[in-house]
Amino acid sequence: MHSEREQQILEKLKQEGFVSVSSLCKLLYSSEATIRRDLAALESRGLLKRVRGGAIAFNGMNSDLPVMLRNNTNIESKKRIAWLAATFVHDSMTLFLDSSSTTKFFAQEIIDKHNLSVITNSVEISYILSANSQVKVYASGGQVRNNATMVGSVALKMIQDRYADIFFFSCAGLSAEHGTSETNEDNVELKRAMSANSGKRILLCDHGKFDMIYSYKCFDLEGIDVLITDQKPTQKFIKKLPASMKLLY
Repeated sequence: MHSEREQQILEKLKQEGFVSVSSLCKLLYSSEATIRRDLAALESRGLLKRVRGGAIAFNGMNSDLPVMLRNNTNIESKKRIAWLAATFVHDSMTLFLDSSSTTKFFAQEIIDKHNLSVITNSVEISYILSANSQVKVYASGGQVRNNATMVGSVALKMIQDRYADIFFFSCAGLSAEHGTSETNEDNVELKRAMSANSGKRILLCDHGKFDMIYSYKCFDLEGIDVLITDQKPTQKFIKKLPASMKLLY
């Protein structure tokens, strides 16, 4: 019965990409504790990745969270980070914004600023900010991936031809030893181009991404000017941060 239940969980995950604990309880007529034990066992074998409220399909270090799930994970943490990040923005600035879910909340915080110019490869951020006539929005163009992110040579060329006062970005994982990492090469390429053409680089990263490492290295911590997070990191983590980096939480 145990293996049969696990097989049903994996089959549901294959169909939908995300399963919630509550839906599995109803589907399998099992308690929440039982389902959580099953998910933990499957995760230990590398067959899925547990997230808040359930699990997602997982194919190793290259696995990326579905867009809708990322947008609904750690919402309050991301809102606090976005609020802190907005204090760095002044009227008439030019900003680079990546396509992360955290910068989406940041975009909502700066929508009332005057005469901002924002360059982004995010479909959703382009839509959010274009609703405000005070903000000039420049979408990077390129291939649209996952209904959310513009990537490819067209996007890269557009970014390489622009300059910004500040680059606001997030990451898939953050390690004090290895810096930031991503789940695919496209994200790395575009973020490095934005960073190279910015006067300041500000990382928006909730605590859930700390000590996580994914396949593609993006930035060393020495290349980041400010780290904004939602709660105080451990003292061990703080000691490993470069002296040049400003930490806010």
